[in-house]
Amino acid sequence: MEMGMGMAKKMMGKGGSSPMAMMQNMMAQMGQGEQGGAQMPPMMQMCMGMCSEMLTTIKRTTDMAAFATPELHQLFAEWLETLEGEALRHLEESGETDAAELAKALNIGEKSAAYLIAHMASIGKVQSKVLASEKGQEQ
Repeated sequence: MEMGMGMAKKMMGKGGSSPMAMMQNMMAQMGQGEQGGAQMPPMMQMCMGMCSEMLTTIKRTTDMAAFATPELHQLFAEWLETLEGEALRHLEESGETDAAELAKALNIGEKSAAYLIAHMASIGKVQSKVLASEKGQEQ
């Protein structure tokens, strides 16, 4: 993965163009892009957009990991352990809960609560079940 990130950084340059722009430049060089006439097919545009998002996320994660010292890793682990304890107390008091309710009880975001639930389930501290939401059902 490190090699792939190195290649991506080389290709994009520091603060350079996006993967979508790179693909359009390559297509133009091959006579298929904006300067060559034909536009990138919609499916390719969608795929390139997803690749761009993934590369941005990987870069952000890599940047954060580079600056996170062992001390910060330890502080995060301690904070996560404290949150686990609070979550377990909330579950003992209220019984079943969902990420939104847990987030409200712990004063954290819903995505953070979903991460906490998944983390606790992966180490056997809680059981998790998944249900389709109204957003997931066709209307």
